[in-house]
Amino acid sequence: MAETFVKGKEIIIQRPPMMIYSMFADLSRFTLGLPEEYRDKVTADADSINIDYNGMKLGFVVEQRVPFSKIVLKDNGLSPFPFSFSFNMTGVGIDSTLFHIELTAQLNMMMKMFIGGKLQEIVDKITEQIEKAASGQMTDIPNMPDMTNFS
Repeated sequence: MAETFVKGKEIIIQRPPMMIYSMFADLSRFTLGLPEEYRDKVTADADSINIDYNGMKLGFVVEQRVPFSKIVLKDNGLSPFPFSFSFNMTGVGIDSTLFHIELTAQLNMMMKMFIGGKLQEIVDKITEQIEKAASGQMTDIPNMPDMTNFS
């Protein structure tokens, strides 16, 4: 297996790093704003979250918390390949945060062929949804990239 690294686009969120950090520090908060049709597909507590999305089961656990600057989530061991997401926050002035996501995945050659090209799209789409949520807009969960369609 080879390590695949994807760095998402950097965005400025008009909220202080402490507020952005708190969005990710307790994973159970992700279930609070879910539309009704997705609530039975997501279970979470402070340190883990499990998602059943388009027949694909994903689970994350908190691997690292660095207050107000970084939270790292890794797969819970049930994924078809090991991966981790790093949510990175840097204060910009008093009330803004420079934010980006980094994804690291251990992919064999076959998996890299099938999903390697979609990883950047996934990271950027997640970033867009976080940006919307932080600004009070509705997120667009149904339009997340489909990991089950490899075409």
